[in-house]
Amino acid sequence: MVRVKSKKPSKQRNALRKVRNHQVSKLFTVPLDENLQTEWGIKRLPVRKDDSVRIIAGEFVGIEGKILEIHKKVRKVTIEEATLQKRDGSNYFVPIPVSKIILTKFGEKKMDAWREKMIDRKEKLELVESRSPKKVKGGK
Repeated sequence: MVRVKSKKPSKQRNALRKVRNHQVSKLFTVPLDENLQTEWGIKRLPVRKDDSVRIIAGEFVGIEGKILEIHKKVRKVTIEEATLQKRDGSNYFVPIPVSKIILTKFGEKKMDAWREKMIDRKEKLELVESRSPKKVKGGK
């Protein structure tokens, strides 16, 4: 993630604005639905095109749909069901911030090698943390 030592909101926003291209995918990590969490044993994964998501906040709360596009520059996604109507009668897709969605179902490929590798890596990390002895603060 983007780490900023400052507590000032302006510097926090500026850091997000200046994020490098290889760090952007980390900003698209969203929580999994409870069913997926129990099935895969992991809490968060980066979102991809064709994944099914549910909107948890904002104007379209409760709507579930497939991701059509990912807008990396503005950190938003376009969801199939989140549309508004223009005055002329045509519909357009409203970009939804990544922080307002939950991943409910993986895309058409179900699970690809990229995600399997990520889940294996996180499972190994949890095993190492569970085996290591707990540190006592101020202990002898």
